[in-house]
Order: sequence, then C-alpha cells, then structure tokens
Amino acid sequence: MLPPEKFIKCGDLAEIMMSYCDVGDLQQLACASCRQSKDVRAYLKHRLCCVASQYFENVDELLDILRTCDTVISGSAALHLLLLERGTPWTPKDLNIYVPLATSRFLLNRLQYEGYTIHSQLQTNVINYTYSHVHGVVVVCKGQRKIDIVISRTLTALSPIFQFHSTAVMNFVSMDTIFCSYPKLMLRQLSLVNAGPLYCSLDRHAILDAVRKYQTHGIQYIQCQDLHGVKNTCKVSTRTITDAAMMWINLEGLPQALHSLLDVFRQFGVLDLQWNLGGMTCGLEGGFC
Repeated sequence: MLPPEKFIKCGDLAEIMMSYCDVGDLQQLACASCRQSKDVRAYLKHRLCCVASQYFENVDELLDILRTCDTVISGSAALHLLLLERGTPWTPKDLNIYVPLATSRFLLNRLQYEGYTIHSQLQTNVINYTYSHVHGVVVVCKGQRKIDIVISRTLTALSPIFQFHSTAVMNFVSMDTIFCSYPKLMLRQLSLVNAGPLYCSLDRHAILDAVRKYQTHGIQYIQCQDLHGVKNTCKVSTRTITDAAMMWINLEGLPQALHSLLDVFRQFGVLDLQWNLGGMTCGLEGGFC
C-alpha cells in the first residue's frame, strides 16, 4: 500500500506549480533537495490516487490490485499521468489494466467483487495477428465506469505494451513506478508509428482509429529520419526496458531511478524486455517511419 502521505500541507503554491510540470520536469525538481523530492513523490502518488478514485470507492483497492495481481496501468491513463495535469485538454475515458494470464482470473474476481460486470470478452485471433502477446481482452463495466483488461500471453504484463500502434502508448504505471519508453519524444507530445500491427493484422481500421484518437489528444506523429540525431529513437534500434533512453521514476525513492536488471526482475518477473518498431525499413518512400 502507498503510505498515506498528505500533500498540500504547506499551502497550495507547490501543488499549483507541480500541476504545470510533466514527469520529466518533476524528476528534475525532485533532485533539487530532500524536501522537493518528498513533495514530488507525494504529488505523483496523489495523481495516481486520483485515477484510482474514478473507478473505486476505496483508492487502496486499485493500488492493491496493482501489487497483488502483478498488473500495470497503460494506455491513455498512463499517458495522462506523464503529461502536465493543468494544460492537458483531455481526460481518459476508461482504464487499461495489463495483467499476466496466470493472475487474470484473480483480477476478474476482484473486480466482480467490487461490483464490475463483464461487458465483453475478445479472444485474440492468432491468425489475424500472428506475433501478438495479447491472449485476450475483457471489458468490465460498473455504471459509467469502464475498465479494459488486456491479458498477456507471457509471464509478465509488460510484453504486449511494446507491440501496440505507436510509441505514444508504450508507457506504464505500477504501484510504485512510472515508466516511459520514449521520453524524449513523449514529453514533447511526439510519437512514432509502430507499423508492425498494420502489416500483421487483417483488421486495420481499429488500429488506425487508435492512431487518430491520439492525434486528437495533441500527439504529433513524425518520421523516423527526423529524429536520427536523438539516440535510440530510430525504428531499427533494438530497445530494452533497461537501456539509457527510457525513463523510470521510482515513486518510493525519488529522485532515485529503478531500472537495474535485478530491480526489474524483482518487480515484474523478467530480467529485461526487447522490442523493435515494425514496418518498412527506415527512410523508404511510403514507409511508416
């Protein structure tokens, strides 16, 4: 459980200032002093609790689910936490929870106990999407609240995140960690398209709709060759969750980061994950670069 730290003890000015900062700015602010580190940690936990309060009467319920079911939050909710609280003109409409297959039944039981009912279940068609790490998607609802549960085929909830349509959604939030795989792009609201799903799936309309959705959120899609001066952003680069280009924020130990192989193994059950962005070779005419 997150400790019940009370933010806004010393007035509203610090909160207002931090609400105009993205996580990159907040990480730098946390390095300024022990006091600033404590305030930033409390503010980020406060924002995570605000997300939880939209779906659970008791915010500790979501935090406990993240811990006991080995789950992470990704999609729009994770992206929104990376960006500034004030000045971001959109809010997530649902919550995306990623879970390993081994704990997915336990997670569903927890949500049904909280009053959620299964609205739909979609088993991934391996013929249509041959290399997908998604076992299936279950949508649960409670009134106007909607949670999409993405079930991973693998032992970790993380692997499907790096197979989706663009770098805009290659982020996640766990109980005590915020992760961004392309911070030099994302914190400028830039993104590369991951064209692999477009080539491997027979249903491209849903993927293109998702790309357009993030365009309406202010995300600008750019070509790969425009970023060749930025290390580890070319689509042919093999990326890992422990390389130097990603961003880890440890909510329990700011400004200290969490990204050693041992730390990742302890929290997510894998030593590392690797991925490449799909599509045609970088620079080819008509390629999704």
